[in-house]
Amino acid sequence: MFYVLGDTLYNFRMSYLKSKLKGKRVLVTGATGFIGGRLAYRLAQEEGAVVTGMGRQLDRVPFLSAAGVDLRRADLRDTAVLRDLLTGQEIVFHTAAMLSRHRAALETALTINVTATEELLRLADEAGVRRFVHISSVNAYGPPQREIVDESHPLNVNQRDTYGRSKAIGEEAAWKTAAGLGLEMSVARPGMVYGPRGLSWSVKMVQVMQRGVPVIFGDGSGHAYPVFVDNLIDGMLLTAVSPQAPGESFNFVDPPVNWRVFFSHYGAMCGKKPRAIPVWAAKILALASEKLNLGLPLTRERLQYYVQQAVFPTTKAETLLGYRPRVDLDAGMAQTERWLRETGYLHNKARN
Repeated sequence: MFYVLGDTLYNFRMSYLKSKLKGKRVLVTGATGFIGGRLAYRLAQEEGAVVTGMGRQLDRVPFLSAAGVDLRRADLRDTAVLRDLLTGQEIVFHTAAMLSRHRAALETALTINVTATEELLRLADEAGVRRFVHISSVNAYGPPQREIVDESHPLNVNQRDTYGRSKAIGEEAAWKTAAGLGLEMSVARPGMVYGPRGLSWSVKMVQVMQRGVPVIFGDGSGHAYPVFVDNLIDGMLLTAVSPQAPGESFNFVDPPVNWRVFFSHYGAMCGKKPRAIPVWAAKILALASEKLNLGLPLTRERLQYYVQQAVFPTTKAETLLGYRPRVDLDAGMAQTERWLRETGYLHNKARN
């Protein structure tokens, strides 16, 4: 009975979304990326919005043109082009960001994730945009200082990690700019976003597993913080239409799972057992990853995420937005595996 009621509420929420987004003019920055691409597709195909997607590598997303998305080549630093693209838009989803974690890239990350975001907000306000949804990250909190990391947890603008630091500074700057303009803004803070077309937490996970790189540090009991891409998109859509969303930030992370369970899915896909090493050895590996660019999502600071049992609850989104994750880890990984096989990232025999 509980599950039937839950599904009924979910279907009602989806109908509500369609009624609020249908015919709306929406701009998605970073539409050629993983999150932005999926968002633009769903807005155009499922919600009936009039979608403009901007990015730099339009040849990567032919499926968006086929879905009716108006694709425009644009750089976040090109004010004249942005001003033109924002004309007539009602909602902006700002998913574009620089993802590098290397400290040498900090200046560029700050230019993209902070300065360009502030300018985009100003141009959006100038164009009469009604709602601005900014995509931040739980990495903006920095390495967890407590087990429960809800939205009241302060952002860490001094952390070593370039991505987390620039996202924290960028989000604080965005809040200040939006407040000064009187522009309605909401913030989504996703965890490790995985799913079809995902690079960092899907493709790269398969690649490190296939190479036999250690992925379990210590006993693997620390908490991973994945979120399936469609669960995140559901939350983002709700922040765009809910009257309770302006002025609020929301965590979007699926239920807690430890690293052994998380990597066991990729291990099963590859036919390999995830390799484990002691924490002391992981610290050496993290340093090497930082210095030698080994392609691992691991630094000395990020190692703290792997060994802690932190939880990023979605209670606030559930209470204010009516959010609930509809795709569990097993189903999300199954969809991810199908895509990885279809695209050639996995060549071994599919598991039963």
